[in-house]
Order: sequence, then structure tokens, then C-alpha cells
Amino acid sequence: MEHLQFIELTFANTSLLFLIGLAGGLFSGFIGSSGVFILTPAMMSLGIPGILAVASNMAHKFPKALEGAYKRNRYGQVDIKLGLIIGVFAGIGVFLGTNILSNLQNTVGTGTALVDLSISIVLVIALAIVGILVLRDGLLEKRGAGRFNTEKPEKEYGALIRWVHGIQISGTMITFTSIEKPISLLILGPIGLAAGLLGSTIAVGGFIGVPAMIYLLGVSAMAASATEMVIAFIIGLGGSIFYALDGFLDIRLSLILIAGALFGIQIGATSATYARDHVVKFVMATILLLILVSRLFYIPGYLTQLGILALDASTTNMLDTMGQVALIFALFSGSIMILNILYEGINQRKLQEALASTSLADAAPIAAQMDTQLSPLGRFQRFLVASDGSDFSSTAVSEAINMAHKCEGELHLMTLVAASLEYDAIGDNVLKQELEKAQAHLDALKAQATEAGVTNCKTHLIHGQNIHQQILALADSIKADVIVMGRRGRRGLARMKLGHATALVIGKARCSVLVVPSKSHIRGRHILVATDGSRFGDAAAITATRLGAIYDSKVTVVSVTAIGANEERRTESWYAVGRAAGHMHDQGIDVSTRTLEGQADQIITELARDQNVDLIITGSHGRTGLDRVLIGSTSERILNHTECAVLVVKSS
Repeated sequence: MEHLQFIELTFANTSLLFLIGLAGGLFSGFIGSSGVFILTPAMMSLGIPGILAVASNMAHKFPKALEGAYKRNRYGQVDIKLGLIIGVFAGIGVFLGTNILSNLQNTVGTGTALVDLSISIVLVIALAIVGILVLRDGLLEKRGAGRFNTEKPEKEYGALIRWVHGIQISGTMITFTSIEKPISLLILGPIGLAAGLLGSTIAVGGFIGVPAMIYLLGVSAMAASATEMVIAFIIGLGGSIFYALDGFLDIRLSLILIAGALFGIQIGATSATYARDHVVKFVMATILLLILVSRLFYIPGYLTQLGILALDASTTNMLDTMGQVALIFALFSGSIMILNILYEGINQRKLQEALASTSLADAAPIAAQMDTQLSPLGRFQRFLVASDGSDFSSTAVSEAINMAHKCEGELHLMTLVAASLEYDAIGDNVLKQELEKAQAHLDALKAQATEAGVTNCKTHLIHGQNIHQQILALADSIKADVIVMGRRGRRGLARMKLGHATALVIGKARCSVLVVPSKSHIRGRHILVATDGSRFGDAAAITATRLGAIYDSKVTVVSVTAIGANEERRTESWYAVGRAAGHMHDQGIDVSTRTLEGQADQIITELARDQNVDLIITGSHGRTGLDRVLIGSTSERILNHTECAVLVVKSS
């Protein structure tokens, strides 16, 4: 047994590790968890032994899997029992896999070459399969011929799923919420073992776990991707512990990677909101295939170290250099593509915001200027609502139908079949049964809208990774005036922050967003509009004028200043309220005014409760991501603390 030497952390290689973590976070935020694939080969290219690279990658990843599982479970997408049972078998697979690599590492006379070769071969095979299939699917999707445009299946489940459901072995059957029929442990065991073995080898087991849950068990795509996070947490935690016990975990590397990833993942996730699905797949395929090429250059060197090939030192050094160049090119080109998408998206958004309104006094000219814009102020003609079939989304659907009927508008109903790039390109029949269920759900909603008197109703069955990204893309496509979203009721520990997807939609949408809490309803009793005198507050006031007329509702205009504000600020508050109220009065609206002091969100929510308000209207500065976290958002805090509907109005 040869002693495994941990690398010395210098300023140079620590900086490189941080940049690798940054790139890993950037790619993970943009293309999903597949982005962690770059970490193991990148660390190996720095001279870190493969077994240390895998162990450090697993230790860096499992906290993120836990966070993802927690978030997805809040939306009822995680089958916890299924994830835990498969996870137990996956833990056994991890135990076996870590022991295999540890024993290979301890094989006398091989140094790190045998393990590095084994990891590289597994990586090359996995990256080749997934990279080629994702590239193929991206090309098909760009031409409009992706698998999600295929016809509906004739049967709900394929033959393989029906065969698995037909296996009935006494004493081994377990029922799960995500599967219609009991499943034998004899089926779940091999799935978990395979996922654990793969995860302990390259730090990612989702390539087996997710497709197996879909193809073999009949789990929906959304539930499979969410439940896999539970399995990934168990694999990552187990692998970290087992490798640490064998002395192969360098926690320093994991902490450096996490530090870089914390920054990169925010940038990548933001960039993804501006990219179309086929573009995301092209970027993913490019990165995976370039890293595959990079690993190929190292294999001859490993074979030479093991005595299988006889290459001279200059040749192996040249191949290693070519591998490093290919890896650097993969990281650099992938980062440039993602950052370019972000740059172009931000520029396009700034162009839209440059055309925003500036004051109520210019309301008429603004409306004329906005004829070609996405959502002219006060226009309520096109409504978009997303539904996942849950109770809280049904409230949003009901309110969207009600508003579309009152405004004689056009209603667009949308549902998303969630897909992860890890299994999106596995086969042409993936998720077909989920598509059929989703379309049936849309048909039922359309019938509900028709019965309520909405004559112009369209449905959209969409697939993708991020619900907020798909909502925003569809809203842009149909030129929506209002996006309607549901919000869960808040009890106990659930009384936390506004959902991540809803916050992103509010921050990035170019049209207004109506958030409807569970069991709330806009009856037109009383509307409360908040203004601060800015163009965002003016936009809210113009919109309130229109809705006050539609619902024949009383409107209260409120402006809140901080306690101890100077005389100039209080004067601005009075002027803003009076200007907005004067505009409404001229339009025949029953309007009253309030100017108050305190914390704006608390004052507004308390006033809404005291006056029996069923709709709060507020402007938005469109803050998202780190900017929203640091600066704060009054609109978001209002949404978190009120039980009535909230319309967040954009100024463009």
C-alpha cells in the first residue's frame, strides 16, 4: 500500500480550485445538477488523485441536495418514503463502491493510476452517452421536432412499467404516494445499488436513479427529479463518511468548491431565465463533450503508468498538456456562452425598462408609446396562469378565470411537465404518460373556463427545467398583461418566505403579476394601492384606476414614510397620494387617501386587514437575486404577510 499524498494548498492552486467551484456553480445553476460533472475531472487535471476528487465532490454536493429536497418537498413533489428506501440500498451501493475504489487505490505498485483510469473510463462512457443524446435532443427541439411534440401514447404506461407493476411477491410489496401500484423491494434494491455504485465512482447517481424511477416504476417526471434529491443526499453523505473513514476525503477541497459555487450558481440560474431550452441543451452538450475529450488525453498516461502501454515521458506530458488545454477550453467556452446569454438578456430587459412610464401626468402619452410593448399600463386583455393541479394553484386558476370573464379577455392556461437534463435525453418515450395526464388536466381547466363564460381560452403544455423560466418565456410570447400565480397557505413552519419561483417571476416578468393566496378571492369590495411617488408607484395607481372601474370598487391610496422622516419626505408622500387620488377621482373612482408612518409592509398589510381589502396593488422595482436579498423588497414582504391577493405592477 502506497501512502496517498494530499496536495499542498498554495495561493495559486487554491485560486484555481475556487474558480473550478465557481464554474461548477455557474454550470449547475444553468444546466442543472449535471454541472457538477466538471468538478471531478477538473480537480484530477490539477494533479489531485481521482479518489480524493470524487470524495471532495460528494462532500461538496450533498448539502445542496438536502436544500433542494427540502424546497421541492414544500411543493409536495418529493416521495419521501420512496427516496428513503431507494436511498438505503443506494447507501449499500456507496459502501461497496467506496470499498472498491479504496481497494484499487491500495493495490501495491499502481499508485493512483489504477483508480484514475477507472474513474476516467466511467466518466468518458457517461459523458459520451449523455452529451450525444442531449445534443441530438437540442437539435430536434430547435427544429420543433423534440420528443415532447410527439403524439399522445395510446396507453398510460409502457410495457416495461406494466411488467414491473405486475410483479407481486408476498412480503416485499410497498405502496408509495407517487406510484399507483405497490412495488416490490426486489425491484427497488437493484435501482438503489446501481445509483450508489455510480455515485461513489463519479459523484453523480442521478443518471441511473431518475430514469429508473420513470421507466421502471412509473413515477412522474416531476416527482422523480425531486425524489432523486433525497437519494443524492444519502449518496453524498454516505460517500463522504466512507471515504473520510478510509482517509480519502480532503475537506479543504470541498469547502473551497462550495465557496466558489455559492457565487457561480446565482449567476448561472439567472442566465438560465434568459435562455431557450434548446440553447441550454447545446451549452450542456458542448461542455460535456469537451470534458470527455479532455479525459481521453489522460488515459494513455494512466495505461503507461500501469505498464500496459509503453509511451515515453515526452509523449505522455504532451497528452496531459493537451488534456489540460481541452479542459480549460471547456470551462472557458462554457462560461463565455452562459455569461453572453446573461449579458444579452440584461440588455434586452434594460431596453424595455427604458421605455417605462415616468409619471401619472404623462399617462396618456405613455399608453400610446406602449402600444408595441408587452403590457401597456392598465390593460387587462391577456391573462396567463400556471397550474400544477394542486389546491393552491386551483385558487389562482379560479381567479384568473374570474378576471378574464370580467375583462372579456383572453385566458392562457399553462402546465409544466418538469424535465431534468440528466434524463431528458435518455429516450424518445420518456414522460409520455406524464404528458397525457398534463393535457387532460389542461382540458379540464379549459372546460371550467368555458363554463364560466370565458370564450377565448388557450392551453399550453410545456416541458422544461425551471417553472419560472417557462412562465416568463410564455408570457413574453403571448404578450401577457397579467401572470396569475397561486400561493400556499402559511401555517407553522410553512410560514416562511415567498416561494423562489414566484419571487423570480415577480422580479423578472415584464408584465404585472397577481399572487393569489389559498382561499382568497377578489370580490371588488375594496382595493388598496400603495404609492411612493416613483414611476413604479404611479404605474400601480394607473392600474388601480382601471381595476377600480372594472370591479366597481372603492380604492384607498396609501403612502408610508419612515418614522422620523424629514419634512421634505412627508411632503413628497402627501403629494404622491394627492396626485394619484386626483387622477382616480377624475376617472369616476370612489377614492380615499391615507398617509402613514412606520415600516411600509407592516402598515400596508395591517391597513388591508382593518379595511377588509381583497386586493393590494403595489409597484415593483424588479429586484431579484443578490440585489433583492441585500436591498429588500417591500412588495415581497407584503406578499409574505397578507392573506389577500396582491398585484405587483411593472412600469412597462
